[in-house]
Amino acid sequence: MIFRPIRLLVIIGIAFTAGVVYEKQNYKKICGEIGGILNGSICTAQVQE
Repeated sequence: MIFRPIRLLVIIGIAFTAGVVYEKQNYKKICGEIGGILNGSICTAQVQE
């Protein structure tokens, strides 16, 4: 009986982590498309003149 809540918490934790990783990769891709550099979690766009 105690195993079900623990299993649920583990599954929710895995899903949350997978979502964070997916969004970070997506943000990195979008930042690269505009010609920016990703420093940590901040996209710094390069000014093109």
